[in-house]
Amino acid sequence: MLQVRAVLLGILAGLLLSAGGTSAATPATSSPVLATGAGQASAPASSPAAEATVRFYNRDIVTLRSEFLGRGPELRARTSEATIRRVVERGTPAKIEFKESSEGTLVLLGDELTMILTPADLDVLNGETMAQARAGVARRLGDAVTTAQREQAPARLLRGVLWTVLGTAIAIAAALGVLWLGRRLRGRVKRWLQRTEEAASPGSVRHLLTGVRIVGDWLLRILVAVALFLVAEEWLRFTLGQFGFTRPWADAMTGWMLDLLRGWGHAIAGALPGLFAAILIFLLARLLTHTVSLTFRGVAEGRFQLFGIDQVLAEPTRKLVNVIIWLFALAMAYPYLPGSDTDAFKGLSVLVGLMVSLGASGIVGQAAGGFTILYSRTMSVGDYVRSGEVEGVVLQIGLFTTRLRTAAGVEVSIPNNVVLGGQLHNFSRHPDGPGMWMETGVTIGYDTPWRQVHRLLLAAASRTPGVAREPAPFVLQTALSDFYVDYRLRVRVADPLRRFPVLSELHAQIQDAFNAEGVQIMSPNYEADPDRPKLVPREHWEGLPVPAPPTDAPSRLD
Repeated sequence: MLQVRAVLLGILAGLLLSAGGTSAATPATSSPVLATGAGQASAPASSPAAEATVRFYNRDIVTLRSEFLGRGPELRARTSEATIRRVVERGTPAKIEFKESSEGTLVLLGDELTMILTPADLDVLNGETMAQARAGVARRLGDAVTTAQREQAPARLLRGVLWTVLGTAIAIAAALGVLWLGRRLRGRVKRWLQRTEEAASPGSVRHLLTGVRIVGDWLLRILVAVALFLVAEEWLRFTLGQFGFTRPWADAMTGWMLDLLRGWGHAIAGALPGLFAAILIFLLARLLTHTVSLTFRGVAEGRFQLFGIDQVLAEPTRKLVNVIIWLFALAMAYPYLPGSDTDAFKGLSVLVGLMVSLGASGIVGQAAGGFTILYSRTMSVGDYVRSGEVEGVVLQIGLFTTRLRTAAGVEVSIPNNVVLGGQLHNFSRHPDGPGMWMETGVTIGYDTPWRQVHRLLLAAASRTPGVAREPAPFVLQTALSDFYVDYRLRVRVADPLRRFPVLSELHAQIQDAFNAEGVQIMSPNYEADPDRPKLVPREHWEGLPVPAPPTDAPSRLD
């Protein structure tokens, strides 16, 4: 035993001396040696040993985990790599042998000691034995040495280059074929959907086909991108596999793809039951919303009433109930969705909820305002209303805005919260029936009998088209000022949109009636009686005709 130990120490000393002369074998950061005096050296300072892997020709051989004779795992691994490289560079067949000693297992390559496996180098956590470690070293080291000696031959390198060129050409052709096929499929699907969309009736079906066309185009783009990725991955794996040094990377890519596909398969198989439950919940929600839509369609058509909901409230109530159903279905199906229990899915849900809470507060307020207007019945479609400075007929009470058509024909959209926040005048909600009351006034001096003024104003109203006969127009004396009396004529207009034309015609009839009887209108100001009444004689009511321009007059455009 003492002789074996002496031989072992002699071999290790020789390796140390040879490694010290080889820069590739000894790392620059070696353990410091502390002088103890008289030419003696002590062992390196004690430090926790780190793992180091012996690698050769881009292949992992073994992992060293302990110190041996004061040499750490890193120095032992680099020394073993240098020895293996030196043996392989000789070009002679190198046989792997193992010899047992009291310190561990000696690994010899071509009759040279490459490394020593000690019991402390074993993977104790995984229950590795010395026999298993020895078998693994023999297999991995033998493969690395054989590959290095074989693949470094010029013929092997030339063959790898030729196969790489051929694989590159095939990959380029396959990529071009995928792009061509993708364009052809996208063109055909797009033309078919366009023909179907043109043949479909206008409405929701056409919108649905438009959405299908857009989604189908993007799906084909994604499929083409995935196919190009697979072509590139297979080309890279094939190219790496043609050379011995890079073949481990190709094997790692193969394992990575297999593990990825295996993981996807397990994930899909595990998600199928939950996905089936979520789909079932959504189908039940779709069936329930369809039933609710049919029910409220009957209410909107006036066939029956439901819980006091009439035709006006049928459509908004249907939308509100359907939204509640879908929200409830989403809450029920959320735990069954694939990936709902992951931190990423939960974080995304929180982020979306925060964005909706912060960014959609105004939208929610608008929607709440629309439902408030509808259910409070402050106005209905067709009513003539004034909101702020806008006055017109209500065209639509939407979820977010209310649309009005003014008397000038302009369509105005007002946010629902603005309608609720201000005063709303509904001229169509009068006990006298549809239409609106309109008022105009004149100021007449005290020297004119008030009965005559009443008669003239009512006569002017009776001659004005658009003024309703029932209820009848009437006159009010609203003020007895210093110099005149303020008379107010109130008439009923059946069509609110014709309010301004009717008012203009009424003013014209009032002027004619007062001029015909010689009554002077004192509006708007009165300071003193004029020498002559401010009247228009009947012969001048039509005004002087405008003379026609001479035929030889130059054109303004000239």
